Amino acid sequence: LISHDAKRLGFLPHDMDTTELQPLLKKILKEGLVKSGSNLHDRRRNLMAISNELNEVFFRYPFSVPPFFALVTRGLGLLEGIALSGDPNFDIFKASYPYTSRRAMEMFNISDYGRISRNLITLQMNSSY
Repeated sequence: LISHDAKRLGFLPHDMDTTELQPLLKKILKEGLVKSGSNLHDRRRNLMAISNELNEVFFRYPFSVPPFFALVTRGLGLLEGIALSGDPNFDIFKASYPYTSRRAMEMFNISDYGRISRNLITLQMNSSY
C-alpha cells in the first residue's frame, strides 16, 4: 500500500518495481511512527532516526517530492510552529485526529464510524494515564 500510494502521489515512477522497497518503508514507518503513537516526546525523539533512515532510502531509490507536497508540508510546519509558540504542548497529531479519522473512514469505506470512534477514544484515554 505504501509503495502504491508513493507511485500514485508522484513520489516514485509509476513503472518502478517496489518489491525491495516495501519492507524497508514498512519497517521505518512502523518503528518510527506507529510505535511512538501520539506521545509527542517519543515522536520528537524518533524523528531524527526516522529522518536518517528515510534519507538513506531516498538516495538509494528514485524518489522525488511533488511540488504540492512540499507546499503542504511547509504550510503545516509553519502552522505547527505558530501553535507551539502559544502552547509548547501542542500536538499536531491530536489536533488533526478528528479530521484524519473521518477521512480515513471515508477512504476505506468504513460505515460504523461511531462505534470505531468510541473504541479509539477509549483506547486513547486509557493510554494517557
